This record gives sequence, C-alpha cells and structure tokens, in this order.
Amino acid sequence: LEERRNDLNPRTVEILERNLKLIDAAIGQARQALEEDPGNAYLNRHLVESRKRKLDLLRRATSISEAD
Repeated sequence: LEERRNDLNPRTVEILERNLKLIDAAIGQARQALEEDPGNAYLNRHLVESRKRKLDLLRRATSISEAD
C-alpha cells in the first residue's frame, strides 16, 4: 500500500487503511487468544481467515493501482 499510495485516490487509501487496521486488530486478538488456548481449532481458522482477508485486500489494492 505504501508503494502505491500516490497512485490511488486519497479516499480509497483511507478506506484501505481503515480496513487493514480492522483486520490487523482481528489478527492480534486471535493471536492473543491462541496464546491462552493454542489447540482451539476455531481460533486457528479465524487467524488463517483473517490473514487471507488481509492478503486479498492488499492484492485488490495493488490491482486497483495498476489499473489506473
């Protein structure tokens, strides 16, 4: 995102950053919960899905900036 920031509309950057913060918070919460309950399958899936969402968002941001 930092590399493509100047290629994107400022509103788009704002939305992406807000969503990334939410995803990062979910990842942090899942990691913290897993420290207390490392064998919890739900928490492990949640962490994996949150990381996938982050990757997907970053990929979409890259494709948006490349399309402009």
